[in-house]
Amino acid sequence: MFSGKTSRLLELLEREMIAGKRIELFKPEIDSRYSSSEVVTHKGLKLPARVVPITDEGVKVMKAMSRRVDVIGVDEAQFWPVEVELPRALEGIAFSGRRVYVSVLNRDHAGAPFGNAMELLARADVIHSLTAVCVKCGGEAYFTQRTMEGREVFGPQVVVGGKELYEPRCRGCYVRPPDG
Repeated sequence: MFSGKTSRLLELLEREMIAGKRIELFKPEIDSRYSSSEVVTHKGLKLPARVVPITDEGVKVMKAMSRRVDVIGVDEAQFWPVEVELPRALEGIAFSGRRVYVSVLNRDHAGAPFGNAMELLARADVIHSLTAVCVKCGGEAYFTQRTMEGREVFGPQVVVGGKELYEPRCRGCYVRPPDG
């Protein structure tokens, strides 16, 4: 988190709009931070988005809407469960001649692969791997630490939150789960 993934996604989509391309941006309904109808960055940049459920039905909506546009974007793709065929569907959309941009968090707060992130990365043509700055030492942050009241906490893989719940950390400052 806090590496600029969503900012980069919006920049790429804005670039496509400048080129006259028709775009459709999707966000998972589980992510209602900042706005229920827009994708909004931590810095306040935003674009209108179609909110879809993180189910097979949501993927069907994406596939149907993609036929009307040149480019699609998907924010926070890690929230789709593994059993939902999002990676395969997005690859199919790309093979149909559309450009597909996806922002995804590759690891969860426990340092494990996040949902379908690895399959999304395996099916991607280009990967822009972004890092944040560690809040403890200023180093390159490759991990997201879940915290509550200043203490590291672990729990379910999906808990939607922002800086009130998560911190970017480097490998040296990251606290692994007790069983990790």
